[in-house]
Amino acid sequence: MVITQDFFTTFYICHRKAYLLKDQIQSSEGIEADYKGFRLIAFADEEREENGNKIFILRRMSKNVRERHIIESSFLYFVLHLRGEDAQVKIEFLKGEKLVKPRDEFISMMIDAMKEVFESPSDPKPSFGYECKECPFYKECLDLSQKEEDLSLINGVGDKRKKVLIKAGFKDVDSLSNASPYEIAKYVGISLDEADSIVKQARSLKDHRPIMLKKVNLPYSDHEYFFDVEKDDEDLYLFGLLVDDTYHHFILSNDNWNEWFDFIKILSLYPNAPIYHYDRFDKDVMKKFGKISNTDLKFVFPRFVDLYSTVRNSVIMPVRFYSLKDVARSFGFNWRNKDFNGYNAMMALSKWREEGDYSVMEELLNYNEDDCRALKVLKEALVSMKNG
Repeated sequence: MVITQDFFTTFYICHRKAYLLKDQIQSSEGIEADYKGFRLIAFADEEREENGNKIFILRRMSKNVRERHIIESSFLYFVLHLRGEDAQVKIEFLKGEKLVKPRDEFISMMIDAMKEVFESPSDPKPSFGYECKECPFYKECLDLSQKEEDLSLINGVGDKRKKVLIKAGFKDVDSLSNASPYEIAKYVGISLDEADSIVKQARSLKDHRPIMLKKVNLPYSDHEYFFDVEKDDEDLYLFGLLVDDTYHHFILSNDNWNEWFDFIKILSLYPNAPIYHYDRFDKDVMKKFGKISNTDLKFVFPRFVDLYSTVRNSVIMPVRFYSLKDVARSFGFNWRNKDFNGYNAMMALSKWREEGDYSVMEELLNYNEDDCRALKVLKEALVSMKNG
């Protein structure tokens, strides 16, 4: 069986996804070695000499080295060692470079685990992580987990905690929803507050309803802004703004930020109105363009209200992930294109930048407007819960 560098990284991130894709692996040219019945194929972007040492280079277009880059480079290192190559591996990224240390024992253990998983008569049970939302098997995994009331549905329960909980007798969402937080804290080795949150998360999933932790305090105003940002894989941004139920959009980049001042002008219409957004990304982008344009944003930032922080601090939701999509859908909001997501938005913006395809832009604007309207629905739902 062929194991490519990319496929090995997929297995590291999700055993189930790799299991479901194992029959689709296609052999390709690369740096090859045989190991325990597998044909391992690694790749490098460049091979060169530095100070008399052979160096294999992996180039990654990210600002920092990510976990998956370490796995890819460690796999490459392992294959080179199997071939008897006396070489080093280096990752080049946007902010610099990193020389990788060999992790041969870890890679060998992962290959043993892969062999065990692939020889099993049944496919691995789903587990959920940050990359799941973009996976083609996500809905299938979610449906299967919901049918079995699997503990992996609970926000805060990863694979390690799941094994400990099952060993302690908590085998599904229902059993965990009736547990004592003191028991969970003792078995799992976590704080009482964290254990209490996990039990309430299970209870919320079981009952299909939110659980209020404390009153939600949101500013009152006759006018409100709902703000959402999309970004491509380089430096192009789409700003979306919903004001008094009217949607506005602005296209900006590091080199072309003419529409920035139109955006600021609209924010200035109601200088005391709150600006609702979800998580820190939108505010960070604002800071970036404020710096580029030398704009004083002191009148803006005190008005920002992060609904992600509001939800996380005040409400337990019956969801696995606390993304805007998951939370807003719990309150009845639906996107016009249910299959369009953040990754699609990034690729659509890139395609528009490269090709000027306005049909792509139309779909992207619909998605961004829906994000803004989802923020409004979420804000109103939180207010309703506060008053109800």
